[in-house]
Amino acid sequence: MVVKHAPEIAVGDIVEVSGRHVGDPGRLGEIAEVVGAGEHTRYVVRWDDGHETIFYPGEATTIRPRPGPTRPRKRKHEPAGATTELIEILRGCGIEFELLPHRRTLTAAAEAQMLGALEQTVAKTVVTCDEHRVCTRAVVPASTRVDLGRLAKAIGAKRARLLSEAELVAAYPGFELGAVPPFGGPGGDRVVVDARLAECDRVVVEAGVHDASLRLRFADLVAVTGAEVEEIAEI
Repeated sequence: MVVKHAPEIAVGDIVEVSGRHVGDPGRLGEIAEVVGAGEHTRYVVRWDDGHETIFYPGEATTIRPRPGPTRPRKRKHEPAGATTELIEILRGCGIEFELLPHRRTLTAAAEAQMLGALEQTVAKTVVTCDEHRVCTRAVVPASTRVDLGRLAKAIGAKRARLLSEAELVAAYPGFELGAVPPFGGPGGDRVVVDARLAECDRVVVEAGVHDASLRLRFADLVAVTGAEVEEIAEI
């Protein structure tokens, strides 16, 4: 991963994230806190739209110093254990992403409201299994539900059913119930992402807990999960 930045990044420095498409102006923010050290450094960034997130730089990131004095560095916002695993996976892939701490929510719709995000840009992960008990993580927009018939067809199964709460607890002990993310945890799961999410440049996904989320580019989500993109949400 190559991140273009000044040798000593400090509070008050400016973060620029370039756009990936023609006409995309990108994003601009100011570092409010520097958290961690060395390879584990991340930044609390106050973006120009007023939102504040924990930001992990990627190849499209430039950090430059702001002229004048800066505020003292602070160190907080340590992620929970379940979220730490996901962060390490994304950092290992050199992916730019944001950690979004928020008040505890129990539904994807409430999560979207808490973050002030459009429901179509917030994804929820539903875990299913087929007749051979092979698990699939179906990722659909918060405003929709997974269509089990369409999902079964997409994965070439005779049928697909939702895992029960007891099955989820047993299969994903490292994550909170109802907060299984699209990646991380036990290996071997198939991942299918609904095609509607492909219309979004960035999507918000579960972080393994109910009081934090992750935001990353849709293309990076597909890359890190090895997901298939199919129409699996209810019409």
